[in-house]
Amino acid sequence: MWVPGAKLFSRLRPASGELLNLDFLRFVASAGIVAYHSLEFFVPKAYREALNEQTRGLSLFVDLFFVISGFVIAYVYCGKIGSLADFGIFMQRRVGRLVPLHLLTLAVSIVIIGTAAALGLTVNRSPSFDPRCIAQTAVFLHAIVSCGNGISFNGVSWSIGAEMVMYLLFPLLAWVGYRTKTGLLVATLAVLLIVAAVHRIEGGAWELLPTVPRALPSFLIGISLFCWRDALRRIPRPGLILAASLPIALVAMTTGMPDIVSLALVYVVAGSAIAADVQGSVGAAVRRIGPLGQLTYSLYMWHSILITVLMNGIGDKLLHAGSGLMLVIGLVCYASILVVSCISYLFIETPARRWIDGLALFPSTTRTELSPR
Repeated sequence: MWVPGAKLFSRLRPASGELLNLDFLRFVASAGIVAYHSLEFFVPKAYREALNEQTRGLSLFVDLFFVISGFVIAYVYCGKIGSLADFGIFMQRRVGRLVPLHLLTLAVSIVIIGTAAALGLTVNRSPSFDPRCIAQTAVFLHAIVSCGNGISFNGVSWSIGAEMVMYLLFPLLAWVGYRTKTGLLVATLAVLLIVAAVHRIEGGAWELLPTVPRALPSFLIGISLFCWRDALRRIPRPGLILAASLPIALVAMTTGMPDIVSLALVYVVAGSAIAADVQGSVGAAVRRIGPLGQLTYSLYMWHSILITVLMNGIGDKLLHAGSGLMLVIGLVCYASILVVSCISYLFIETPARRWIDGLALFPSTTRTELSPR
């Protein structure tokens, strides 16, 4: 049976056959973030605040991204950054992977919201046109410093800024793990307990924590899981644990469970997926869906723009769509997010990354050994 876009998606290939469970999990997490930012449009406005409160746990999929990032970065680069030149190549590759799409989606978001504003249209949570906010967003500083009360364009990019800070810290964190993996684990647990204590004292949602303190414990957990991967090889039936813990985590995230409970389940999900990968345990569903994990970053960066245009702008504001029509618009929106993300990954991000990676900015004999993942 012919499926629209099937040929396009058939071009997706896993970056490595060794981390298919994590690729699968990355796609699931990105789908969860899409749901988090779009579910409110399927219910009447009077019920949206309650729904958002009930399902805000889905935002913890971002923390799952941080865990996966910490593990994958350690998996690819640990032991390969031995000089300033090597670190320069590492950051060059991180820039090549993240910055082109970040700047493109920022520009597209500014054009769309600017056009809407010129036409007298408004969207929920309209971003600020303050040049300072835009400049800070362009260079990821919006993840560290606030631009007042302004909301950043394509605000989901805050986590990419936090990722960049983690990359800057990675050589130090990897060095600690190399010297003493027990010490790194103790430090990781200490950081997690401190952040959790601050979260409890302040009493707000986990997603409202400052960006870098929020990212650090999860990124550290990812690195620690890499350092303790030999222990993970002894966990029995990790694929079964993943299959059981993932739906439990989803239920916790969407039923208003305390953030700490949902976050603990997120860590169990991540740990079981990593254990399955280091044991070479790959199920049929994981093998089939895993290649879509390559679209994670594209899905993450494009989804809010398309939701703003199709569901918020056209469906909610222009057509005042009821539940039936909004369901149709929502399905169109989700399909558009998938197709646009695939096109973006294949024809924009990948060529841009290869061009930036190919720039000989830092002389090093390890250049050809570092994976572009």
